[in-house]
Amino acid sequence: MLPNRNYSGCRSDDFYTYDAFITAAKSFPTFATTGDTDTCKRELAAFFGQTSHETTGGWDDAPGGRFLWGYYFVKEVNPAGDYCDQGSQTQWPCAPGKRYYGRGPIQLS
Repeated sequence: MLPNRNYSGCRSDDFYTYDAFITAAKSFPTFATTGDTDTCKRELAAFFGQTSHETTGGWDDAPGGRFLWGYYFVKEVNPAGDYCDQGSQTQWPCAPGKRYYGRGPIQLS
């Protein structure tokens, strides 16, 4: 699974590991542990499908196909801006000097 996450050109620098996933999952005790076995499998499949999509480095004619390249990126590449809307967000304003864009497998985009 995720055969290209440590590809030589990969920008994740071994960020996505099994041990890191287990450590993170333990922070959410009901993740993939609630319901019957099929429900837990579906939850895991949905999670990996979404996070793989958000971190893909694949393209249409990539070796092995575009879907083997999930977990390639750790942060958004060339974000269009900092995603900070100071005009409409007054209750929780953006911090000065900070940039907001997708990072890790759960992206903001």
